[in-house]
Amino acid sequence: MKYEIEVKAKVRDLNILTAKLKELGCVLSSPIIQNDYIYNQKGIDLKDHRHNMPVLRIREQEGKTIFTVKKNRSDELDCIEKEIEVSDKNMLKEIIELLGFEQTVEVHKKRQKGKYGDYEICLDEVQGLGSFIEVEKISDEDGETVKNELLDFLKKLGINKKDRVLIGYDSQIWLKNNAN
Repeated sequence: MKYEIEVKAKVRDLNILTAKLKELGCVLSSPIIQNDYIYNQKGIDLKDHRHNMPVLRIREQEGKTIFTVKKNRSDELDCIEKEIEVSDKNMLKEIIELLGFEQTVEVHKKRQKGKYGDYEICLDEVQGLGSFIEVEKISDEDGETVKNELLDFLKKLGINKKDRVLIGYDSQIWLKNNAN
């Protein structure tokens, strides 16, 4: 089975990074606005979120509604991901709630996508968090091996290992909003 394995890092200067990607021949898309609504199982404290617990997402983007189910393997950025476009967002919300899930977080971002070899690259400006790069590879290889490969690529772009982010935007926002 193939898995989505990604590495994410905070970006200090998006313009410099964009220029480096263009030098490599990576063509970035026009900015896309994505509004994500994240659902977790009712009664689960997200501080104690365990691997293999499904996380559901409704994404609004360019007039479309995309439903995604993610299930972590080794960590939040190494997961099985399945998605499908749906025509009725309100009915989907009702189904999700009927299944015992509740909306826990909203993530609003502007994204540019590009390809470099077999990597998908996303440059994100996330409301309330700042700028990030995600480098993703779909692979059936060992997750750690692929992560090290992706980290090497980020290093070539001038991104330090200390800028690496180990959790998703949804968790970052939840933690920021629930820090006590």
